[in-house]
Amino acid sequence: MPARFVRGLLWCLLLMPIVLTGCGGGKKQEQQQKQKSQKQQQGKQGDAVLQQQMKMYQDIKKSEREQQEKIRKEEKKQLKKLQKDQQKMLKRELEFQEKVRMGSNPWAGGKKEKQQSKQQGKAGTKKESTEKKNKSPEQQQGKGKDEKKKMPGG
Repeated sequence: MPARFVRGLLWCLLLMPIVLTGCGGGKKQEQQQKQKSQKQQQGKQGDAVLQQQMKMYQDIKKSEREQQEKIRKEEKKQLKKLQKDQQKMLKRELEFQEKVRMGSNPWAGGKKEKQQSKQQGKAGTKKESTEKKNKSPEQQQGKGKDEKKKMPGG
């Protein structure tokens, strides 16, 4: 019996690892499948997180572009306003220089001065017409001769 017992024990020792390995292999496959599915789920979660972050990044960039566009529009408005102000200043300076050149008071009001110059112009034409009426035709003809002498090329 002892020989038989020893043989049975040897067979048991030999078959035990084979049996355990066969059964354990199934568990390993299950574990590997679980790990793969977990990795896939984590990958999907990671993809979802990445997509979310990408969307946030795009939203931030979009808002930055909108802010920059608003700033550019405001700067354009300010530039136009400054250009208008500059044109007004140049126009005033030109008017001032014109007044100085004409010999009138540059600090006097613009509308009143224009009215005064028109009145003076009308008064000057009236004086000339009254002078012509007072002079005889001979004096007028003589004046015309003097004017012809003064004019070059005549």
